[in-house]
Amino acid sequence: MRGAAVGAMVLAGVGAASPATAFEIFGWRPFGGEEPAEEVSPDAQPYAIAIDVRGVDDDLAGTIRGASLLWQEREQRPPPSTAALLSRVRAEYARVVAGLYAEGFYGGSVEITVDGRDPATILPDADLPSPVQVAMTIETGPRFAFGRVELSGRAPATGYPPDQVRPSPEGLGLVPGGTARSGIVLQSERVLIDEWREQGYPKAAIGQREAVAEHPSRTLDVAVAVDSGPAAVYGPIEVTGTEHMDPEFVAWQSGLQPGAQFDPDDLDRARRQLQRLQVFNATRIVEGDMVAPDGSLPMTLNVVERPRRVIGGGVSYSTIDGAGVEGYWEHRNLFGRAERLRLEARVAGIDGVDPEDFTYSAGATFTKPGVITPLTDLVAALEARREVLDSYTEDTITARVGLAHEFFEGLTGTAGVQFSYASTDDALGTRDLLMASLPLGLVYDGRDNELAPRSGWRGEVKLEPFHEIEFGNTGLIAEASAATYLALGDSLVIAGRVGAGSIVGAPADELPASRLFLLGGSTSIRGYGYRNVGPRDANGDVFGGLSYVQGTLEVRAKVTESISVVPFVDIGSAFDSSFPDFSEDMKIGAGIGVRYATGIGAIRADIAMPLDPGPDDPSFAIYIGLGETF
Repeated sequence: MRGAAVGAMVLAGVGAASPATAFEIFGWRPFGGEEPAEEVSPDAQPYAIAIDVRGVDDDLAGTIRGASLLWQEREQRPPPSTAALLSRVRAEYARVVAGLYAEGFYGGSVEITVDGRDPATILPDADLPSPVQVAMTIETGPRFAFGRVELSGRAPATGYPPDQVRPSPEGLGLVPGGTARSGIVLQSERVLIDEWREQGYPKAAIGQREAVAEHPSRTLDVAVAVDSGPAAVYGPIEVTGTEHMDPEFVAWQSGLQPGAQFDPDDLDRARRQLQRLQVFNATRIVEGDMVAPDGSLPMTLNVVERPRRVIGGGVSYSTIDGAGVEGYWEHRNLFGRAERLRLEARVAGIDGVDPEDFTYSAGATFTKPGVITPLTDLVAALEARREVLDSYTEDTITARVGLAHEFFEGLTGTAGVQFSYASTDDALGTRDLLMASLPLGLVYDGRDNELAPRSGWRGEVKLEPFHEIEFGNTGLIAEASAATYLALGDSLVIAGRVGAGSIVGAPADELPASRLFLLGGSTSIRGYGYRNVGPRDANGDVFGGLSYVQGTLEVRAKVTESISVVPFVDIGSAFDSSFPDFSEDMKIGAGIGVRYATGIGAIRADIAMPLDPGPDDPSFAIYIGLGETF
């Protein structure tokens, strides 16, 4: 039956609310309602501010104007009293002068009046108009350039790329003739310290700093001397804040080795390795105050543990597939070394009263991190599933065990052993199968942001040699996919994804239907029925293919800080041969979506239409979920 498909994921919180409070989710009021008004003190002193910046163009004037806190907060809650307003005014001089220095103006002046008067002459309890007029006049004076630049005590140049700090002070603009922005000097000092730290000197510091503005020549002379301090190796590793975790395991998992040369890259890596354990709310690495006489530097790992047990769930609904409900329970630290046990179950396809038509799954996954190296996990899982789809019905039991290892940041490999039993009924017939396989995988994730990527790419390759015992077939299941992102300005991102797969060594009617390739649905070709794009028999019934290709192009256009509009097109098909047959028609789905950005990912709503619908495909489909499609 052709109709509209609607999928939904619900995140819910329950609490008391007064009748006057509007419903709100992530700061958004879907049913309207005004922001609750903040109470304002009866002694508050509202103000209006005008700032006249002289001597520069409008763009630079706007930048300098933005250094004023009174200007930034002009439309926010007013100061609670006249005294508070005057205190803020007094602080403005230093802020605005710092803003002038930041843009290279060292001979400027700032004049401020309140109600037309010098603020120093106004008593803290004075009765001022509401709002009172604050006027600021800024004379920038001439812009300065760097004159003499002397950097002494620099770390020796290194040819080892990980120890090179970029950009250099020269790359930041600390060169004679460059615009003398104060921020360039401060950033350069940080670079000079980091150059020594990267080469094993943790206590490097600025020993002397001199910046002299020469007004006749309109130049800023800068002299900076760096004190490297002693070289160091890691000393004792202490762990604080553990309650249920083994502190020795935490120290080992950090990867910091006593006696190894100090390297700030090690500290970044240690933080990542501790966070990937998923047992800490916060981690902080504290270096000792000084290097010991033997050249060692004590290190302290401060951690805050998360609750060990967590429970969660969700619901979904589709006009085609009915309702669904799922839940999970997880223990994050079974034996004190971040061992995780996750139990989960799901019921879907509840569109009637007959449980035989429902889709069920239940499973348990055990993960033990740090089995060989701090970056190697042991993963064991057992899952039972019953799938009742338009294209097939299948009961499966799967057991697998394997290792996952992070070779370096972004690149992870997996290898394991898997056994599965499947009882399948589809357009190819009814069959029982028993498979043994060796799933192998390699994933590289070089995206700049997992939740909202704007640049970089992600690639994945999966190879699964298998032997099916019932029919005696030995073969290979292979898949590869890649996604890339290109930002065009601040408000536009082009996102593309391609994928392909192939099965060799066994015919389709001697494999489980769930292992064959079928497309359609929210994760592949939107607009078509879930797993309803594939080869068809003489009766028009779909069955799984031995190969597939698919691609997606999205244009993610931000229209406000939180809301984006995303037109998209999906294309692909599955084929009854082991290699794609591009002479066959490709299925295309097109549509548009809306994203609402939150701290845990985008809330996604897509509407899509199949451009070449087949049997059982809807006229259009709506998908609602959390996170970008890829």
